[in-house]
Amino acid sequence: MSSRVIINPVCGDRTAPSFFAESVLPLLSGGYDVGSEVDGHSTVILGSGDGTIHDIINSVRHGPLAFVLVPCGTANALYSSLFPAGDRLQSLHAFLNNGPTRPLSIASTSVNGASPVLSVVVVSTALHASILHHSEALRESHPGLVRFKIAAEQNANKWYNAHVRLSPIPSLGVVQKYDPTSKSFVTLLDHSLLPGPFAYFVSTVNVDRLEPTFTIAPLARTIPPPPASCDLVIIRPLQSIPEDTPQARDAFVPTLYNVLGAAYQDGAHVNLPSVEYIRCGGWEWIPVCLFLLFSLSTF
Repeated sequence: MSSRVIINPVCGDRTAPSFFAESVLPLLSGGYDVGSEVDGHSTVILGSGDGTIHDIINSVRHGPLAFVLVPCGTANALYSSLFPAGDRLQSLHAFLNNGPTRPLSIASTSVNGASPVLSVVVVSTALHASILHHSEALRESHPGLVRFKIAAEQNANKWYNAHVRLSPIPSLGVVQKYDPTSKSFVTLLDHSLLPGPFAYFVSTVNVDRLEPTFTIAPLARTIPPPPASCDLVIIRPLQSIPEDTPQARDAFVPTLYNVLGAAYQDGAHVNLPSVEYIRCGGWEWIPVCLFLLFSLSTF
């Protein structure tokens, strides 16, 4: 298997090229190429964030592909989840010392039957998807994690009208929901359709956090998921308040911020009554009054 170094010069704070020149390339004794293209049967020593990983796995769909991650992006969710207490060179040192590898689960997402998009970190709708979308316009003016917080403030009072259909975990034949009382997953008996509206909806694979300290799916680490499953973190406001009005949406913002703030406290939000933590084999997002079908499965 060949080795190739790929660096994204515009990711994160744009210091990936200088960091590689000073700290990474001197550790490599040769036998690698520096470039921007990769095919199967390759080991990619990658200086980037999660977005470049996403682009690579969607351009290379055949043959084994291994990543050596050097986090240079804004959030670095995959690296922070795999090496929560590690320095930026921990994955590289493991590679140079022939350390163990870890297989990654892949989520396959399609919209209205279009060609699937592959993901190894997160698939989301509702607030989290809006944060990712609107934060792109802030990349130049507000580099770093602060752009995500600004985008959250711009969208915090929006709810998203949809239903969600969950599919069972293949190996178990059931959908599971976390029970804070027993500190365990229990079978969710009625999962045929979850009615909205939704304020927050995130689906993760391979990761327990989306930033180094934003541990949104902590149970992915403490209660390891079965194969071909994903973890969902969901907030449905009408589960705790009686009506959907503009005033109710504004009034719910502090509750939403409380959940997101607790995620920064080592995932403490999973014990809050406004949070639903679900483990399933896939899901369909069915917007109300829109002809759009968004489905995800894992393999």
